[in-house]
Amino acid sequence: MRFLLCSIVLLAVGCSSAYKGLTPSPVDKVCAERMRPKGIGTSWYTTSIDVVGKHLSGLLLVKEMPDSSRRVVFTNEAGITFLDFEFKASGAFQVKQVINQLDHKAVVELLRKDFALMLGIPFEGGSYTAWSTDTEIFYGVAQKKETAYFITDRECGSLRRLELGSKRKRKVSVTFVGADHRQPDGVTLQHYTFNMVIVLKKLER
Repeated sequence: MRFLLCSIVLLAVGCSSAYKGLTPSPVDKVCAERMRPKGIGTSWYTTSIDVVGKHLSGLLLVKEMPDSSRRVVFTNEAGITFLDFEFKASGAFQVKQVINQLDHKAVVELLRKDFALMLGIPFEGGSYTAWSTDTEIFYGVAQKKETAYFITDRECGSLRRLELGSKRKRKVSVTFVGADHRQPDGVTLQHYTFNMVIVLKKLER
């Protein structure tokens, strides 16, 4: 766990611009609303986290609560809770529980942004800016010094992935397995500024 913390905080590296080729485009409001990530419904996932050669595994619960808040709870096979995050309907975020090894501001903030992106939370306001390439449309929402994107094909036929990036760097991508993004069969969250991958596979119960 200590090695995981050091890796997250210290091993970020530079990379060339991933967004240099984007061209500003008009927003297709119909496409944007149809393709906007609506979040993951209540589901259990077997989960692995690989950071610079170190591995964690367990079960992750995404749960929609009666008050429209969402909980993300990650436990190991023995039932020990690594983290329990609450994303409130108001937009507030609360750490309900986190183990000491992860209880550091930089780590919690990184994981908060990861799970918020996975749940589609940055896109709930419905106001987007659009850019295009030869094959894709990027719908973006400003997040302080970063931008969260959901990315479709040019024909608005499929949601290809989610990304979080700065002006120059692609930092995180989220891809889904299966046609139903509300109940995906799997999710892969890939970091690009350091070597970290989170892989979720739906647990049939």
